[in-house]
Amino acid sequence: MALTREDFPNDMAFRQYQASEAAKNKVSANAANKSKPKAPAGAGGGGGGAARPAADTAVSRVTPVEPVDVEEEMNLDEGMTEYERRMVAIAEDQARRMAEANEFRPREDAEDVIRRVLRTYGLEELTTPIWQRYTSQEVDINDEAAVIFSIREEDAYKKRFAANAKRLAAGMAELEPSTYLEMEDSYRKVLASNGMPQGFYDNPNDFQAFIEGDVSVTELQNRIQQGYRLVQDADPMVKSKMRELYNVSEGDLAAYFIDPERAKPLMMAADYQRQARAAQIAARAQEQGGIQLTGALAEDLARRGVTQDEASRGFSEISQLGELRQTFAGEDTLTGEQIIGAQFGIDTTAATELERRKRRRISEFTGGGSFARTAGESGGAARLAIGTAQ
Repeated sequence: MALTREDFPNDMAFRQYQASEAAKNKVSANAANKSKPKAPAGAGGGGGGAARPAADTAVSRVTPVEPVDVEEEMNLDEGMTEYERRMVAIAEDQARRMAEANEFRPREDAEDVIRRVLRTYGLEELTTPIWQRYTSQEVDINDEAAVIFSIREEDAYKKRFAANAKRLAAGMAELEPSTYLEMEDSYRKVLASNGMPQGFYDNPNDFQAFIEGDVSVTELQNRIQQGYRLVQDADPMVKSKMRELYNVSEGDLAAYFIDPERAKPLMMAADYQRQARAAQIAARAQEQGGIQLTGALAEDLARRGVTQDEASRGFSEISQLGELRQTFAGEDTLTGEQIIGAQFGIDTTAATELERRKRRRISEFTGGGSFARTAGESGGAARLAIGTAQ
């Protein structure tokens, strides 16, 4: 197979090879021509016997052709054939060396290098495609920018830097991967330094909206401070109940004010609005009736649609029941939860018992009688299932 210019390190080497090829072809042609026998000259003769040569006619003779030694002829061809043969050998050796030098051998640590680069960008899943491009000599893994540029059209890349598509659509500049990562890191640090709960805006998907909207670090800081101001202005009793019932800190509440949808899986159960209302109801129970509600009961009231205002009025009325909340001899026992259920229209049986108790005591009082208290329920204190009411 003939060699081409690409097989040689420079033009001079290629021209030497072309010259040697031409010389080799010339020698082969000369050797082939000399090995052919020469045609004999025609002989004259008369009939009837052996012909004698005429006295004035030259006798033509055919000289036998000796075999030609091609190697010897090559050596004797004007003293240049040996040189040309050496040039051919040199050219072929150069071509062989060039082919060996151009043969690709992957680095032993190549896969680790690729994986390390991609890990920085959260794109380790693209290790195999990059390896294939590297072994095909399409990408230089020593050039990180080249590696990342080579995967810009991969779906995984577009997903990782998804905000860029909306930025471009909005007429904003696309961020380079390194700048994109720096923005995410800055957001993360601001949130952490302000006591935001773990898991709140701390992964690429969370930061996507910020980057799409070109939100600066300063603007994010202002939003957080606004959230804290709202927390500071919030009802102290509600904040206390949020901590007490759900272990929600002020940082959690600030996160809630910043983005309720993002914060709710972290600081509350699935029905976060019910829990927020439950904290408000529990606060009103403590404030108006001196009653310590459990989280379950507060959430049940919230689930049944009891508003904060309704809770405030209802627990105020319970506090005015006085000794009706206590069980005396001959009366059915009512727990604190039953009394609350009666007040908010949840427990009709308890409501009936309270009404019966009220009529009986009024009747006895107006009749001049007296009624005994259940042991342990004296001194004006009523022990309820949910706490103590004074």
